[in-house]
Amino acid sequence: MTYNEYFKWLKKQGVEIVDGGGRHHKKGIFNGKSVPLPYHGAKEIGRGLVKKLNKDLGL
Repeated sequence: MTYNEYFKWLKKQGVEIVDGGGRHHKKGIFNGKSVPLPYHGAKEIGRGLVKKLNKDLGL
């Protein structure tokens, strides 16, 4: 899964994604939780990182 695909999936789950201040960082907001999200476009995202981010967001 690429970062682009993961971000599309997050949006379908209801996560609001806003700029995080840097070129490669965004912020995910879900149920009052704000989590920094790395963003590298078409590059592959690791399964462990996906699990960690989902856990932090409460998904």
